[in-house]
Amino acid sequence: MGFLLKIILFGVAVYAVWRTFARWKGLWDRFVGRPDEPNFPTRPGPAPTQPPPAQPPPTRQQAQVIDASTPCRVCGAWLSAAATKCSRPDCPLPDGG
Repeated sequence: MGFLLKIILFGVAVYAVWRTFARWKGLWDRFVGRPDEPNFPTRPGPAPTQPPPAQPPPTRQQAQVIDASTPCRVCGAWLSAAATKCSRPDCPLPDGG
């Protein structure tokens, strides 16, 4: 038998094995489902050319937004420490005006 014929038969055998494997794998994936893709960490991109701008310091107006609160002695509601007297006659807070 010639050498070329042996190479051709070997190629046909490899092709048959490959197609059989692909067919069985397709059936397996159809009934069982494909495996999940692995979560590989992404490569970091190039370093930025300039640093990101820093946040400006808080202004006086922003600092006033956060305020201490205290419970009311009469009703127990939490009120701002800067709150003034409400419409209740027994309100212990000072008048605002």
